[in-house]
Formats: sequence, structure tokens, C-alpha cells
Amino acid sequence: MSNYRISIEEDAKFDIAEGYDWYSKISEKVSDSFLVQIKKTIEYLEQDPFLFQLIYKNYRQVPVKKFPFVIIYKVETQSVKIYRVFPTKMDPSSKFKILRN
Repeated sequence: MSNYRISIEEDAKFDIAEGYDWYSKISEKVSDSFLVQIKKTIEYLEQDPFLFQLIYKNYRQVPVKKFPFVIIYKVETQSVKIYRVFPTKMDPSSKFKILRN
């Protein structure tokens, strides 16, 4: 199976930076672990993005291990476009508002 090319939208990059900043207030070790888990999750998407749950139209989500976040993405021809890295503690209905924009 060939790998999918990953692209990360600006909103998702902002979400990751915001999560990193929040965890860095706890400790550098925790914030670094957050980035490692985001990277590992993205690596799963490169291998087989269809393994994860379809949530709205063609959007899917995959949970980030050890952290209360999901990565929201779409699978295109041979690529995966990451739209958001959404904290699961937020109101889930706001996730769909984000996706409609």
C-alpha cells in the first residue's frame, strides 16, 4: 500500500501550536509528548486514512493517543488534508460549525 501525502491547513497548524503552548505551561516534557503523539497520529493517516471514523460528509476524525484531541481530515485522491486538531473537551457541535465554513 502506498503512503498518502499529508497536507496541514493553517487552522490545524494554529490548533497544534495552541495545544503545544497550553501544555508547555504544564511542562516541557508534556508539550513535547503532545507533538510526538500528533506526529504519530499523522503517520497512521499516511498509511491508511480509511481506518478512522467518518463524522460529517467526507470528513473523518482520528483520536490522538494520550491527549484529549482529535485530528479532523479528508481523504483525497492520494492525499490527506488535515483541517483541524480539535480538543475533545470543547462542545462537539462547534466541531461541525468549523467544518461547515
